[in-house]
Amino acid sequence: MKKVMRMVVLSAMLFWGAQAMAQTRGAIFFGASIPTGDFGKFDNMNDFALTTTDATYAGAAVGFNAGIKWYFNVGVKGLGAMLSIDGFYNSSNSDLKTAYRSGEVENNYGFLSGSSKYNSTPKLINLPAMLGVNYIYEINPQFSVYAETGLGGNYRMITTKEHVGKLEVLGIETQQTTTQKYDGAFSFAWQIGAGVEVAKNLLIGASFYDLGKAEVKGDQTVKRKTNLNNTTTTEENYLTFGTVRPKMFLVRVGFSF
Repeated sequence: MKKVMRMVVLSAMLFWGAQAMAQTRGAIFFGASIPTGDFGKFDNMNDFALTTTDATYAGAAVGFNAGIKWYFNVGVKGLGAMLSIDGFYNSSNSDLKTAYRSGEVENNYGFLSGSSKYNSTPKLINLPAMLGVNYIYEINPQFSVYAETGLGGNYRMITTKEHVGKLEVLGIETQQTTTQKYDGAFSFAWQIGAGVEVAKNLLIGASFYDLGKAEVKGDQTVKRKTNLNNTTTTEENYLTFGTVRPKMFLVRVGFSF
């Protein structure tokens, strides 16, 4: 809760600071986020940052981005202060999905049978807020080019992973459910971008976002249930894994308001 409050306070400070200047316009953006560097890499589970200590590969797929920006007049033609708030969603890339599927099996050898299945796999969500500058150059009344940059903070969330394994020997079945929850994390973030504005309404641009490096850690619960005497045991651990640094290129369109 304290981490969430810090993010809220950061966003409020950025917003209130920007409100000190006269607002001129805003824009809402939608687009694709293309992972770069270790954020989009995956070789095997031994190098996977969400399961292995000191690993840095996050196995992120091309994802979705939505964001909103406000631009404020600073008294210089074409130059403005910028406040941006974005949301990013990235699921698993094809190599990571293959690794998950390879871990899902079902065998039956008569007196011995078993299965392994993922009920859910982790997804990556990032929520950066930044304050920066934007410069727009009007070529003619219907066409302009712009460039911008910003600094701020990012709040990263990772959804829960749940794996279920079953083993049956001579009619005695044991089921193990492993649930891994991940803590939220804050990190320093920055962005840079450029694009064009058409008819003072449509924005088409590309950006690069570096949302900073943060450690992956969280609570793991292992629940074992057997039909022998109908017993259930629960084991809880707090685990630390690798680090994730979301870096991505964005291609998106925006609409001014």
